[in-house]
Amino acid sequence: MDKSERLRVLGDITNHIANDTTADAGGIMRVPMSDFTCPEILGQEQDAFFRNTALCMGLSGALPKPKTYWSDNETGIPILMVRDGEGRFRAYANVCRHRGSQVAPEGRGSKECFTCPYHAWTYGVDGSLLAINKKSHFGDISRKKLSLFELPSAELHGMLWVRPTQGDAVDEAECLGGLEDDMAHWQLTDFPFAHTQVIDVRANWKMAIDTFAENYHVNVLHAETVGKEMKANLQTCDIFKNNLRFVYPNQKLDLMRLMSLNMERWPYPQIATTLYYIYPNVIMMVDGFGVDLLRFFPLENSPSRSRTVHTWYVNPKVQPQLKEFGYSYEERASQFGEVIVNEDYETIAKIQLNAERGTQPEMLLGRNEAVLQHIHNVLRFGVGRDLMPVEEI
Repeated sequence: MDKSERLRVLGDITNHIANDTTADAGGIMRVPMSDFTCPEILGQEQDAFFRNTALCMGLSGALPKPKTYWSDNETGIPILMVRDGEGRFRAYANVCRHRGSQVAPEGRGSKECFTCPYHAWTYGVDGSLLAINKKSHFGDISRKKLSLFELPSAELHGMLWVRPTQGDAVDEAECLGGLEDDMAHWQLTDFPFAHTQVIDVRANWKMAIDTFAENYHVNVLHAETVGKEMKANLQTCDIFKNNLRFVYPNQKLDLMRLMSLNMERWPYPQIATTLYYIYPNVIMMVDGFGVDLLRFFPLENSPSRSRTVHTWYVNPKVQPQLKEFGYSYEERASQFGEVIVNEDYETIAKIQLNAERGTQPEMLLGRNEAVLQHIHNVLRFGVGRDLMPVEEI
């Protein structure tokens, strides 16, 4: 997002404040509760989104140098991501070609090669089969034909993308849908990995996304926590094909309006958080301290359980000061997680129960929840379902 675009976003926010309005147009969308409870719908979503769609897995800082690796099983398919010896990002099915055991342990690290813990077949960071344990006993077999299955992958403006199944190359235009300039602006390649945490909840994965995609609830549910810092029920929304950019201002916005009418002098990262919905399952939050990347997955093949993987990448410009003052990445992540668990996810777990009980057939999304309206419709479209209309009631 360049300077003129930032000023345009700030202008939208201040216009909303001046006019005491939260949306310029739009209406109500009805979302069937069955979208969150139906096993058949979940099966369609798992196949379409978590098998056959390129997914944003994280930022470049997750693999900071050659021969580092990251093993991730959250899609339901074990994925091994590496930087090969030349620093190129690559991804493989984390499955030994011998008997199908997982080759690399889950997590992150640095390795010259990967040795299967079952029978000690060994693979290089380029996926090639380097050695077969007791090859003469095993039989006449060609190592060249037994490399790890390579998965389509790409590193786009500091973002790591993988499609969990083999096929065509990852398409940048399809993944980013016009957000290329925004991602280039943030210089995401420079943000080091800081911390990650996993949060499970008894609620559908789409409900978990919903909690981050509107701030209508902030001064109610979060009145004693983040609600003290964020301005509630006020945001912008810009569509980039399947993706979105939306911006939440904080309380410093009022101070800036008092201090200067010239928006060109406003310190944008200090008064607003820029968020992105990255299709199909990522929320990315950018502020002055770094990037919070949240990935959402169904859990245990259940429409009623999901997992949120929260990873924080610290802003390299503030990292030295944070270290100087002994700022704990773990403590910051813990505080972030406590709000999610104790406020957001405790609430959506109750919504999930009500959905399963059939207490009401649908939920309503208002015009000030336009981000949610877009997300639910692009996800329906992605599995070939009819779009939900926006109506006046």
